[in-house]
Amino acid sequence: MSKSANAAVAQQYEKWVYPFPIQDLSTPEVRAKWDGGDYERNWLTFFPNKEFRNDIDVLVAGCGSNAAARYAFNHPPARVTGIDLSATSLAHENFLKEKHGLNNLSLHQMRIEEVASLGKTFDFIDCSGVLHHLPDPVAGLRALGSVLKPEGTIAIMVYGQYGRTGVYMLQEMFRLMGLGQSEEDVAMVKQTLAALPKSHAVQGYVERSRDTKYDAGLVDSFLHRQDRAYTVQQCVDFAKDAGLSFMHWWDNILYYPEGQLNMDHPFYRKVNTMPDSDIWQFMELYNGTLGQHGFCVCRPDRPESGYRADFSGDAFMNYIPVSRCREVPRRTDRPGVIGVKREPHPVYNLDEASAKLFRQIDGKKTIRECFAASELTGDAVEQCRAAFRHLWRLSYIFVKLP
Repeated sequence: MSKSANAAVAQQYEKWVYPFPIQDLSTPEVRAKWDGGDYERNWLTFFPNKEFRNDIDVLVAGCGSNAAARYAFNHPPARVTGIDLSATSLAHENFLKEKHGLNNLSLHQMRIEEVASLGKTFDFIDCSGVLHHLPDPVAGLRALGSVLKPEGTIAIMVYGQYGRTGVYMLQEMFRLMGLGQSEEDVAMVKQTLAALPKSHAVQGYVERSRDTKYDAGLVDSFLHRQDRAYTVQQCVDFAKDAGLSFMHWWDNILYYPEGQLNMDHPFYRKVNTMPDSDIWQFMELYNGTLGQHGFCVCRPDRPESGYRADFSGDAFMNYIPVSRCREVPRRTDRPGVIGVKREPHPVYNLDEASAKLFRQIDGKKTIRECFAASELTGDAVEQCRAAFRHLWRLSYIFVKLP
């Protein structure tokens, strides 16, 4: 693969700096905003069998204008490396490095495929919104796998095919119009968006996406020179093709029926009998709006028992649940029912037995110990399986694995 294969993409990001450059990492609005791959807030997704530690080696692959500096700013003990094609983006990363004194940050202009030339290996690699722009995404992911430590994790975000149907319709429209990436072309994109029928397939994307609110984001969405998207199954195959193991999704709630289907309906019960891989595909088709997929992968020699939660047997009784949500007031006549809430998702009701188990979660007790402390009677395994699998699939708890 030649460097010229990425030349058009590099040229785009030199002119249209993406994402929108942050000027100060310490402002409350920047600190409050969370990038999904941040390893501290999502530690038990990436390392469910390990205690949190901050002194790790982090690679931000395709760091753009802000991401590597944000990691270094938020995690001073970490050793952060950022790589990107764009000198302009790296210049802004360097501005943030100097502004905030980020001595734990190193920056390099290079292709992802060349990452081994750094001579480093990493505990955690964030590659969000990048691989789908490579001429050969599998080669890029394989290169990242070559610099991953044996127990390390790669957090990936790629575009979702069905949620971007309207985007690809517009990309084809603009190709037919002969648009490039000039200021005049961006103005034409804006005029076209304003003139589209309200029923057009892109309207949901325009409403949901932050990228449609500024020029570089419009270029990235509609005028990109190299862009593909993935279905759920293609994400799983992507990891395999790169010689890596698919671990799981960042947010289970998007891929399981618990948060989207009526659990009292036969429809739900039918879906829930499927294998997990079929459930994921089904829910992607049912939802229809997933414009991106966030998932993590690891080396194939990393033991599966150290990262895969399994509620099918009874070993899960030794997992330690960690809450990701809070109890909220609910108006209900049903005794013992409580509501739980995790932003930005809705409130979900827990029945009396699940509520008693939920209230025992303290991040220390195992599921078995939560049951013992709840004073519930009856079949411990089946009651706990129903309650804790439900909460885990909703992404309302993490689980620590033994």
